[in-house]
Amino acid sequence: MLKKHGIIIFFLIILFPVSYGQCFGQEIKIDHVISVVSDINKAIDLYTEKGFTVKRGRLHKNGLINGHIKFTNKSSFELMSVMGEATDEISKNYKELLNNGEGGVYIALSGVSTDVMEKKLTDLKISYHIIRGKNWDYITFPKASGLEHFFFIDSHIAINDALNVLTHKNSSEKIKEVFVEGDNRVEYFLKVMGLKTQGESPGIEPGTGKRFFTDTGDIVVVPGKNLNERPRIKSITFEKKDTTESIRIEF
Repeated sequence: MLKKHGIIIFFLIILFPVSYGQCFGQEIKIDHVISVVSDINKAIDLYTEKGFTVKRGRLHKNGLINGHIKFTNKSSFELMSVMGEATDEISKNYKELLNNGEGGVYIALSGVSTDVMEKKLTDLKISYHIIRGKNWDYITFPKASGLEHFFFIDSHIAINDALNVLTHKNSSEKIKEVFVEGDNRVEYFLKVMGLKTQGESPGIEPGTGKRFFTDTGDIVVVPGKNLNERPRIKSITFEKKDTTESIRIEF
């Protein structure tokens, strides 16, 4: 009987193989979303008034200072600012983004190791840069690639926050969806990463966007207003435990 069942399972695997891309995509998730703000203290006060618990970050040597809105599923929303002089490439990049206006600038993805993602991107012939660090590795994408508002992060440290940091007065439990500017290059990128898609979804303005699913929130790709400008994050929506919307932030 066991032999018979084994033969049946073998033929099921042959007839209905699981796509590598699909398995890979099931691991990819939203790690965090970043919004640049001109005044970190005012921004923290604003989001606290909106009912979020904001974990204040420290001032880094390169001039960056941040605050985090964190959730139990390890995803987060990060407020980023530059205080004083920007002294390295990363902080200078944020300074440039801030000079072009406050708002959402990055969506960070995670779920697989740097080595695995490097191989995947190389096989797909997608250009990228790797920044390896003691605590985190980053994979970023070149300017004008259409993907410069995405990056991958691979953390080498475990951060365990107290429950009071993860609890919010507005009852937000997690990120529900993130609207990002993009064209067919972004849609292709998310598709070849293996993310499942629903197809067209209502946009935040008249029109539609293509929705992709991750375990820590949906990514909805909508056309950018100005094709000559760097794509940005248009909005982020949070949801309660019962999956109803708690609050939506538009940039």
